[in-house]
Amino acid sequence: MKRIAWLVTALLGASVVFVPATSASAAPVAQAEQHRPTCSVVWFDLGNTLVDTSVPGKTTWMPGALRHLRLLRAVGAPIGVITNVPPEWGATDAERATATKAFINSTWAEAQPFPWDWFGDRFLTPRTKAESKPATALFERARDTAAPCRSFYEGETPGEITVAEQTGLTGYLIGQPNRPAYLPVWRVLVPFS
Repeated sequence: MKRIAWLVTALLGASVVFVPATSASAAPVAQAEQHRPTCSVVWFDLGNTLVDTSVPGKTTWMPGALRHLRLLRAVGAPIGVITNVPPEWGATDAERATATKAFINSTWAEAQPFPWDWFGDRFLTPRTKAESKPATALFERARDTAAPCRSFYEGETPGEITVAEQTGLTGYLIGQPNRPAYLPVWRVLVPFS
Protein backbone atom coordinates (compact mmCIF):
# COMPACT_ATOMS: atom_id res chain seq x y z
CA MET A 1 0.00 0.00 0.00
CA LYS A 2 2.85 2.40 0.85
CA ARG A 3 4.48 1.68 -2.51
CA ILE A 4 1.25 2.45 -4.34
CA ALA A 5 0.86 5.75 -2.45
CA TRP A 6 4.48 6.63 -3.23
CA LEU A 7 3.99 5.79 -6.92
CA VAL A 8 0.84 7.93 -7.14
CA THR A 9 2.68 10.82 -5.45
CA ALA A 10 5.63 10.48 -7.82
CA LEU A 11 3.40 10.35 -10.90
CA LEU A 12 1.36 13.34 -9.77
CA GLY A 13 4.55 15.26 -9.10
CA ALA A 14 5.93 14.42 -12.50
CA SER A 15 2.71 15.39 -14.24
CA VAL A 16 2.67 18.77 -12.51
CA VAL A 17 6.37 19.55 -12.82
CA PHE A 18 7.10 18.18 -16.30
CA VAL A 19 4.59 19.83 -18.59
CA PRO A 20 5.52 19.57 -22.28
CA ALA A 21 6.61 22.91 -23.75
CA THR A 22 4.89 22.16 -27.06
CA SER A 23 1.33 21.94 -25.77
CA ALA A 24 -1.42 22.81 -28.19
CA SER A 25 -2.55 25.63 -25.91
CA ALA A 26 -0.49 27.97 -23.76
CA ALA A 27 -3.17 28.02 -21.04
CA PRO A 28 -2.55 24.48 -19.74
CA VAL A 29 1.20 25.17 -19.58
CA ALA A 30 0.66 28.43 -17.68
CA GLN A 31 -1.81 26.74 -15.35
CA ALA A 32 0.56 23.85 -14.63
CA GLU A 33 3.45 26.28 -14.08
CA GLN A 34 1.38 28.27 -11.58
CA HIS A 35 0.49 25.12 -9.65
CA ARG A 36 3.81 23.34 -9.46
CA PRO A 37 4.76 22.13 -5.94
CA THR A 38 7.14 25.06 -5.50
CA CYS A 39 4.00 27.23 -5.54
CA SER A 40 2.62 25.47 -2.47
CA VAL A 41 4.33 26.43 0.79
CA VAL A 42 3.84 23.96 3.64
CA TRP A 43 4.08 25.64 7.04
CA PHE A 44 4.55 23.68 10.28
CA ASP A 45 4.09 24.25 13.95
CA LEU A 46 7.36 23.25 15.59
CA GLY A 47 6.74 21.80 19.07
CA ASN A 48 4.86 18.48 19.06
CA THR A 49 4.33 18.70 15.31
CA LEU A 50 7.89 18.35 14.00
CA VAL A 51 9.77 17.93 17.26
CA ASP A 52 8.71 16.04 20.36
CA THR A 53 9.09 18.21 23.45
CA SER A 54 7.23 15.92 25.85
CA VAL A 55 10.36 14.94 27.80
CA PRO A 56 11.89 17.94 29.61
CA GLY A 57 15.43 18.65 28.45
CA LYS A 58 15.20 16.23 25.51
CA THR A 59 13.98 17.09 22.00
CA THR A 60 13.57 14.48 19.25
CA TRP A 61 11.70 14.06 15.97
CA MET A 62 7.99 13.36 16.12
CA PRO A 63 7.34 9.94 14.53
CA GLY A 64 7.28 10.32 10.75
CA ALA A 65 8.23 14.02 10.71
CA LEU A 66 11.68 13.66 9.16
CA ARG A 67 10.36 11.32 6.45
CA HIS A 68 7.55 13.78 5.68
CA LEU A 69 9.95 16.72 5.37
CA ARG A 70 12.23 14.70 3.09
CA LEU A 71 9.30 13.80 0.85
CA LEU A 72 8.17 17.42 0.59
CA ARG A 73 11.70 18.47 -0.31
CA ALA A 74 11.93 15.67 -2.88
CA VAL A 75 8.92 17.06 -4.75
CA GLY A 76 10.22 20.62 -4.47
CA ALA A 77 7.67 22.03 -2.02
CA PRO A 78 9.06 24.88 0.14
CA ILE A 79 8.57 24.41 3.88
CA GLY A 80 8.37 26.90 6.72
CA VAL A 81 7.82 27.20 10.47
CA ILE A 82 5.12 29.13 12.31
CA THR A 83 5.84 28.85 16.01
CA ASN A 84 5.06 30.65 19.24
CA VAL A 85 8.13 31.84 21.09
CA PRO A 86 8.49 34.70 23.56
CA PRO A 87 8.66 37.99 21.64
CA GLU A 88 11.53 38.94 23.99
CA TRP A 89 13.71 36.40 22.19
CA GLY A 90 14.50 39.02 19.56
CA ALA A 91 13.44 42.16 17.75
CA THR A 92 13.00 40.42 14.38
CA ASP A 93 11.84 37.05 13.06
CA ALA A 94 15.48 36.28 12.24
CA GLU A 95 16.62 36.99 15.82
CA ARG A 96 13.73 35.00 17.32
CA ALA A 97 14.46 32.16 14.86
CA THR A 98 18.12 32.13 15.95
CA ALA A 99 17.06 31.93 19.61
CA THR A 100 14.55 29.17 18.86
CA LYS A 101 17.13 27.14 16.96
CA ALA A 102 19.62 27.52 19.83
CA PHE A 103 16.97 26.40 22.31
CA ILE A 104 16.05 23.28 20.26
CA ASN A 105 19.71 22.52 19.51
CA SER A 106 20.58 22.64 23.22
CA THR A 107 18.21 19.73 23.93
CA TRP A 108 18.40 17.89 20.58
CA ALA A 109 18.89 14.17 21.23
CA GLU A 110 19.01 12.82 17.65
CA ALA A 111 22.21 11.60 15.99
CA GLN A 112 21.98 14.11 13.13
CA PRO A 113 21.47 17.85 13.71
CA PHE A 114 18.07 19.36 13.01
CA PRO A 115 18.05 20.51 9.34
CA TRP A 116 17.22 24.20 9.90
CA ASP A 117 18.54 25.18 6.47
CA TRP A 118 15.66 23.29 4.80
CA PHE A 119 13.31 26.06 5.96
CA GLY A 120 15.33 28.94 4.56
CA ASP A 121 14.05 32.24 5.92
CA ARG A 122 10.47 30.93 6.22
CA PHE A 123 10.40 31.13 10.03
CA LEU A 124 7.54 33.15 11.50
CA THR A 125 7.27 34.04 15.19
CA PRO A 126 5.07 36.48 17.12
CA ARG A 127 6.29 40.07 17.39
CA THR A 128 4.04 40.60 20.42
CA LYS A 129 2.09 38.37 22.82
CA ALA A 130 -1.09 39.40 20.96
CA GLU A 131 0.28 37.84 17.75
CA SER A 132 0.79 34.42 19.35
CA LYS A 133 -1.21 31.55 17.88
CA PRO A 134 -4.10 30.95 17.73
CA ALA A 135 -4.38 34.65 16.80
CA THR A 136 -4.60 35.25 13.06
CA ALA A 137 -1.45 37.42 12.71
CA LEU A 138 1.10 34.65 12.03
CA PHE A 139 -1.23 32.84 9.62
CA GLU A 140 -1.89 36.09 7.73
CA ARG A 141 1.86 36.69 7.48
CA ALA A 142 2.37 33.12 6.21
CA ARG A 143 -0.38 33.50 3.62
CA ASP A 144 0.98 36.87 2.46
CA THR A 145 4.59 35.61 2.40
CA ALA A 146 3.61 32.70 0.15
CA ALA A 147 1.27 34.68 -2.15
CA PRO A 148 0.35 34.15 -4.93
CA CYS A 149 1.08 30.54 -4.04
CA ARG A 150 -1.15 28.66 -1.64
CA SER A 151 -0.23 27.82 1.92
CA PHE A 152 -0.78 24.70 4.00
CA TYR A 153 -0.45 24.51 7.78
CA GLU A 154 0.26 21.33 9.71
CA GLY A 155 -0.09 21.31 13.47
CA GLU A 156 -1.33 19.31 16.46
CA THR A 157 -3.71 21.89 17.91
CA PRO A 158 -7.30 21.89 16.55
CA GLY A 159 -7.85 25.57 17.40
CA GLU A 160 -4.80 26.60 15.38
CA ILE A 161 -5.96 24.53 12.41
CA THR A 162 -9.36 26.24 12.53
CA VAL A 163 -7.83 29.73 12.60
CA ALA A 164 -5.35 28.84 9.84
CA GLU A 165 -8.23 27.73 7.62
CA GLN A 166 -10.26 30.85 8.45
CA THR A 167 -7.23 32.88 7.37
CA GLY A 168 -7.00 31.14 3.99
CA LEU A 169 -4.49 28.34 4.60
CA THR A 170 -5.32 24.68 4.11
CA GLY A 171 -5.02 23.10 7.54
CA TYR A 172 -4.08 19.56 8.49
CA LEU A 173 -4.37 18.23 12.04
CA ILE A 174 -1.54 15.75 12.47
CA GLY A 175 -1.56 12.48 14.38
CA GLN A 176 -5.23 11.59 13.94
CA PRO A 177 -6.30 7.93 13.97
CA ASN A 178 -7.36 6.30 10.71
CA ARG A 179 -5.59 8.81 8.46
CA PRO A 180 -2.00 9.69 7.53
CA ALA A 181 -0.01 11.21 10.39
CA TYR A 182 0.98 14.13 8.13
CA LEU A 183 -0.58 15.86 5.14
CA PRO A 184 -0.52 13.52 2.12
CA VAL A 185 1.98 15.03 -0.31
CA TRP A 186 -0.35 14.51 -3.28
CA ARG A 187 -2.53 17.31 -1.84
CA VAL A 188 0.39 19.72 -2.24
CA LEU A 189 0.90 18.57 -5.83
CA VAL A 190 -2.72 18.78 -7.03
CA PRO A 191 -3.47 22.08 -8.82
CA PHE A 192 -5.80 24.64 -7.32
CA SER A 193 -9.45 23.76 -7.76
